[in-house]
Amino acid sequence: MTAGTAATALIADDEPLLREHLAAHLARAWPELQVLAQARNGREAVALFEQHRPQVVFLDVHMPGVDGIEAARQIGRRAHLVFVTAYEQYAVQAFEQGAVDYLVKPFNEARLADTVQRLRERLQRQPDQPAPDVAPLLDRLAAALQQRAPAVPRWLQWIKASVGSTVRLIPVDEVQYLRSDEKYTLVAWQGAMR
Repeated sequence: MTAGTAATALIADDEPLLREHLAAHLARAWPELQVLAQARNGREAVALFEQHRPQVVFLDVHMPGVDGIEAARQIGRRAHLVFVTAYEQYAVQAFEQGAVDYLVKPFNEARLADTVQRLRERLQRQPDQPAPDVAPLLDRLAAALQQRAPAVPRWLQWIKASVGSTVRLIPVDEVQYLRSDEKYTLVAWQGAMR
């Protein structure tokens, strides 16, 4: 990345609200970053990557069809990868293998700011260098996901709720109670007081 050249990115997540949430947070944390496109699945992520050639790709690990791991394999070292997922246990492996970063959903702004700082440093320090090789990590992630696949129940992980004029993603495990309030439902959660 040369002086005056804005960094570019692609966001891939099968949940539209999470894509918009990440894009909005990135706009605040890294105003110079240009999000060139947003993909709904891995196949679309690869196609949009080929079309736009962004420097950074934020990939959800679990997407229908071509998942984030397979999309990352196809993108290879041509972009810096940031894995986004609800499965925290893979974060340590991502760092050990030299992946740029890893965000656990739902992420907070401080964690995203750390990711942005690392990406900026890497893009300034090595503007013409290929991204780190994450092939060994991808192999381990794919194997771990394959083993977990039958045992992973598909239940609700977040509640999308209006808070003032914004929409928040509230982790279900932080919900203290739900209360009917005429035609709405009030959600009380641990993070409400932060």
